[in-house]
Amino acid sequence: MTVYGGRAQPIYTLFAGENQKWNNPNVPRFAHDPARARALLAEMGLQDRDGDGVLEDAGGTKVEITFNSNSGNPSRERCAAFIAEDLRKLGMKVDFQLVDFLWLTRRINDTFDYQCVLMGLSGGGTDPASQANVLKSAEPMHQWFPNQKTPASDWEAQIDSLMDAQMRTLDFAQRKKYFDEVQAILAEELPMIYTVSPFHFAAVRSDLANVRPSVLTPYRVTWNVQELSFKKP
Repeated sequence: MTVYGGRAQPIYTLFAGENQKWNNPNVPRFAHDPARARALLAEMGLQDRDGDGVLEDAGGTKVEITFNSNSGNPSRERCAAFIAEDLRKLGMKVDFQLVDFLWLTRRINDTFDYQCVLMGLSGGGTDPASQANVLKSAEPMHQWFPNQKTPASDWEAQIDSLMDAQMRTLDFAQRKKYFDEVQAILAEELPMIYTVSPFHFAAVRSDLANVRPSVLTPYRVTWNVQELSFKKP
């Protein structure tokens, strides 16, 4: 939020609130709570055992993370820097590196040689079916436990089943029910952590007619260009 000067809203699912048709506003939400985070880390046996400000496991190995994001995107660079600093405050040693986007996508999609990444999955549509290549366990864009032959967890198998079920019916209410459950599972298990959805602004001439802005397309005010016209003086 700070990065965007307050002109953004937090998101808790892969469909932000502007997609009211499919967004599930009732998913589990976990507020920023450093004390709770420290307690969970302690439950895992991670403590600052030598007083140097960095957590260690029972064997004395320090908690160290390489955190990447792509260079050339100022807002994302600042978001990543904030996240890295918050992790350091929890006692983690964070090696924060901005790298070339192509290098980053190869690590994520081909070699899987990465630990933690901040980036965006673009190109999705406004219907749940467009997210199947990320959500279903055997699909190529499935970012966690990649290249699975069978689901690695019960909750991933449940998402597979729900995504298949919503594709087998034309009844909107039933599809919405299935996809609401998918979003709830993702919000509980958090294989990906969603951050913010920025607000978008556009200036339009007062004599331009049929302007119908939409946040559900990259072409915010020109998606219906064939309908745009100038008003008569």
